[in-house]
Amino acid sequence: MRQINIAITINLQASNDQSIWVNGGNQHCVFLYFLLKTLPEVENVWLVSDIDGSQVSPHMYLDAVKGDIYRTNTVIDRTDLLIEMSTTISQEFANIVWRRGGKVISYRFGNDYVISAESCSLGSHGDWVMNRNSIFFDEVWTNPQHERTCKSFFEHTLKAPVHILSHLWSPYFVDQARARNTETSGGWGYRDRGTKKTIGIFEPNINVVKSAIIPMYASAKFADDYPDQLSRIYMTNTLKLATHPLFTSFVNSTAAGRAGIASAEDRYPFIDYAAKYVDIVVCHQWENGLNYHYYEALHGSYPLVHNSPFLKDVGYYYPDFDIDAAAVAIHDAATNHDDNIEQYKLDAQAALEKVNPFAPKVIDEYRQRLQALMGD
Repeated sequence: MRQINIAITINLQASNDQSIWVNGGNQHCVFLYFLLKTLPEVENVWLVSDIDGSQVSPHMYLDAVKGDIYRTNTVIDRTDLLIEMSTTISQEFANIVWRRGGKVISYRFGNDYVISAESCSLGSHGDWVMNRNSIFFDEVWTNPQHERTCKSFFEHTLKAPVHILSHLWSPYFVDQARARNTETSGGWGYRDRGTKKTIGIFEPNINVVKSAIIPMYASAKFADDYPDQLSRIYMTNTLKLATHPLFTSFVNSTAAGRAGIASAEDRYPFIDYAAKYVDIVVCHQWENGLNYHYYEALHGSYPLVHNSPFLKDVGYYYPDFDIDAAAVAIHDAATNHDDNIEQYKLDAQAALEKVNPFAPKVIDEYRQRLQALMGD
């Protein structure tokens, strides 16, 4: 296979306020960039958008890759593989790549089936459109957590073969944030702060795949059963729900909620909030079992209480929507984590190696897919 140039679309704005922590999409673009840069078959990897590297917000932590950030129109005529990722590509740019014998793929990193169903049924997600420019892609790439709900859906909606590839994560952005914020750096990482633990819930509550409802009830059940082991329950990303009658009725139906132990909080970057306040991270997902804040928690050795079938061998697992089992898992974390911290770190490292963009096994997986796609 000859050396090729690859362009990955990334959502960059000419604003000093844009943050890398707004969603995981832009992080995923950078992790894919890191991986593809390691391949001998690849000459250049570019992150492309409507702006160039000189306009990128400092809160995006992209200094190390600025030299490969370009306006799409400045490199498209040299692109052999165009990867639509966190911004939509135009038919014009796709045609330029195809005319020179290249390929165009879509890397889908969200649960587009759920987003589509909610958009159709509830009018959610604004003017979101799955394939706005009706591109006929050569392939679609996605990750294991979306295989069951989205693989067949992608095949029919995007009219292209779908390939499942490893999720990608690196501590790069955690390290960048810590280097720039001494307060975060100094507080980051789990430490034993006593028998009364503080719980943090970080689900975004944007749609049904990641909601605070199950973690809130599980944490409240733990508070009922073991009041001497709990200090606070911080429900971040729920301040917008604080006046929602159903959500407030749920919170007030618990003793922890009525006592003010469980509180609605604004949205914060996980690493900043965890560094200041959190002893135990409690999560819940529905068909979205691989999440960056799970990896960040594992990287920081925080006890991760979760229901991800992909991470059963690490953290404190409970099945499905079982609130009672989740409360037991919280108690396990509160009681045993401090005594088992060294083994926890080893297990976390093994889990994170499976998504490490610099791990040989992960690199080889993507390399084989690239070779099969380009075929020359």
